[in-house]
Amino acid sequence: MSSEFDLRSGVCLIGLLSLMSSCAVGPSAGEAQSGQLPSYQAEIRRTAYGVPHVKAKDYAGLGFGIGYASAEDNLCELLERMITVNGERARYLGPGDKDANIISDIYHKRLIQTGELETLLTGAANDPDTPSQASRDLGRGYAAGVSRYIRDRAGSDLKDPRCKGAPWIREMTETDYWRHVLAGQVLYQPAGVAAAAPPDGPSEQRAALDDPLVETLGLGSNAYGLGREVTRSGRGVLLANPHYPWDGQNRFYRMHMMIPGELNVVGAGLVTNATIGIGHTESIAWTHTVSTARRFGYFELALDPADPTRYLVDGKSVPMTKMTVKVDVKDASPVERTLYTTEFGPVVETETLPWTKTRAYAISYVPQGVRSPDQYLAIWKSRSVRELREALGRYQATGFNTTATDSQGETFFGDMGMIPNVSEELARKCSASELARKQWAEARIPVLDGSRSECRWANVSDSTAPGVFGSSRTPQLFRTDYVSQSNDSHWLTNPEQPLEGYSPIFGDERTQRSLRTRLAIHQIEDREAGRDGLPGKGFDLRTLQSVIFRNRHLGAEMIRDDLVSLCRTQGGPDLARACEALAKWDLRVDADSRGAHLFHLFAEAGGIQFSTAFSASDPVATPRMLNREDPRVLSALRGALKKLDELGISPEARLGDVQVETRNGERIPIHGGAGPEGVFNVITVEALEPKLGWTSIRHGSSWIMAVEFTPEGPISQGVLTYSQSTDPTSPNYSDQTKLYSDKGWDDLRFSETAIEAGLVSKTVVSEGPEDCAEAGWKRFGRATFAGESECRRLLANEAVRGRL
Repeated sequence: MSSEFDLRSGVCLIGLLSLMSSCAVGPSAGEAQSGQLPSYQAEIRRTAYGVPHVKAKDYAGLGFGIGYASAEDNLCELLERMITVNGERARYLGPGDKDANIISDIYHKRLIQTGELETLLTGAANDPDTPSQASRDLGRGYAAGVSRYIRDRAGSDLKDPRCKGAPWIREMTETDYWRHVLAGQVLYQPAGVAAAAPPDGPSEQRAALDDPLVETLGLGSNAYGLGREVTRSGRGVLLANPHYPWDGQNRFYRMHMMIPGELNVVGAGLVTNATIGIGHTESIAWTHTVSTARRFGYFELALDPADPTRYLVDGKSVPMTKMTVKVDVKDASPVERTLYTTEFGPVVETETLPWTKTRAYAISYVPQGVRSPDQYLAIWKSRSVRELREALGRYQATGFNTTATDSQGETFFGDMGMIPNVSEELARKCSASELARKQWAEARIPVLDGSRSECRWANVSDSTAPGVFGSSRTPQLFRTDYVSQSNDSHWLTNPEQPLEGYSPIFGDERTQRSLRTRLAIHQIEDREAGRDGLPGKGFDLRTLQSVIFRNRHLGAEMIRDDLVSLCRTQGGPDLARACEALAKWDLRVDADSRGAHLFHLFAEAGGIQFSTAFSASDPVATPRMLNREDPRVLSALRGALKKLDELGISPEARLGDVQVETRNGERIPIHGGAGPEGVFNVITVEALEPKLGWTSIRHGSSWIMAVEFTPEGPISQGVLTYSQSTDPTSPNYSDQTKLYSDKGWDDLRFSETAIEAGLVSKTVVSEGPEDCAEAGWKRFGRATFAGESECRRLLANEAVRGRL
């Protein structure tokens, strides 16, 4: 059942299965007379930009409302993720480019066949690996909410061309939801797993050998946790600025989750999740950044000379476990693969890690399982950063760094997820080959000797799982001035208190920091000292917003003037236009900045070369100064100008004319730039097109949130750069993208008063035994009821309801 009151039209929109006399939350007359209340009920209030504020009396209803709202905005994205985690991409979408869908399906089918999910869901109560009742209710409700929207609206009403009429539209089960949660924690080397075959194995299985040893999506983030020493209110201020994809399953989705007297949290989570992963409550605000810690490792297997599918451990031959996986492929014959697993994890094969007659490699990932929803439930309940730290230690289920602040003005940084417990000593002792030693030395990836039992990941008493560091042994820091994180390691979170002495698996120490990390620190110190051109000293919400959208470019600030001088004196007449374009540039990456794109191509070609080397005793200021003697400098500038000329783009063009996001044919100017060059507000573009420039954004600033705690409570604003909906027919497909383009912000409306003041629509969604009436029992897509009475009986049973 659903009802909606649209404040713009004053019309009450009625749901498909039953009529309601009012738009207010509450049971219908029939429900009241029968004594039956809906199994799920939620109120969805939407404010500007389509942001849903979902309120329910319990976690099941809350999940139901979130699921319904998410499906309304991003149904095709949710359904595509569902076929992914069920290993059905090739069945519906074909093999994909370079068999990408087949590889994905093989990986997910393997995960399903292991039975790992079922084991986790039926574990002992109070075990951190076993989802709590609240977590189960949230997931059960989410799946039901998505399914309800599909029954209500996904027929002829579905407009999104991406999946309109697609055969893969179906309702979501609770199992689908948990498969997504599990898959999000263990996806390492899917192509390597799918390709692994013994030396005499089938050649087609060995074809996908191009996986790198470390997979990376080029993602990143910025985070500021600002404490009472540097804020104007003497309370906490936080900036969240993840740099995530603008398309696909890793998009963020804005939402507000409320259970009166129990929960009030606002922010954003990944579009296919039922949880807010970056947000704030009344007392705390937190965000995440991509961590440098390796959350996986490899074991080098010494194979039995008599059989390459057996490996040796302490001299004894151990058989690998075989598993046959079958994948259906659209318009083609099914594909079968035999996969191999060891006590360490699945065998992988890449060009770097070949399976020979004497050696093979198994990948081992940390056993995070399905803890993530409970991890966030615990974060939401925290009343201070000290309690948040305890919540992180209880589950160790974040795959990222965490930066937080609280209403008392204390800040926190920690990389407290599950990290393989591999010390420098263990890696040195157990790296048996040159390849293993090289990977540890150059990439901090452990490739340990699987033939010796002494070379397993170490166990410690305060860890929540075998083989990982205990939470007390991970990098973490409390401060009352600030913590800053921009994807370098933990070392320089605050230059006044460097974090040192941790295993290299967490990240490097006393090494050069990125230009973006250095700019992040400069911006805080400049604001604290009042030397950044903004009024006064210290941070509040407005000054924090001004800092991120000032769009400084540290690389250019450091070398532009010297580069122009070098260009004019030694560049020659062919570089004259480049010299003048750079001389006029305002050193920003604003939409109105002219010449920024020329410098980007120059930097991309390797033109930023310094003469003063890095010094660990002065890490924020080094390296510095342009190396005027390095021939790569002018060569890179000459190449950048040549590229623009060939593409018909002026070196003095506005950035907003050549860096855009195209939505429904409209070119939306996008400010921001490349992080490696020293830009804080990161925007990473797709390929440069002739005369048009960069016409789409790959990833970068995505969910941007600023929070300030005040004596009256938190005030917060944000912007979702790529907008709330993936449906090109939705009014919320590009509205926040335009808001971001204009450097605008939207109020998060944490309080009831703020929500009501900005209310655009109100919807009540519910589902229960009453939906079986009037032949409603026939409409449940995945359930088979004999009739209305059986439908009512089963819908009243929550344990059964979650499986429908």
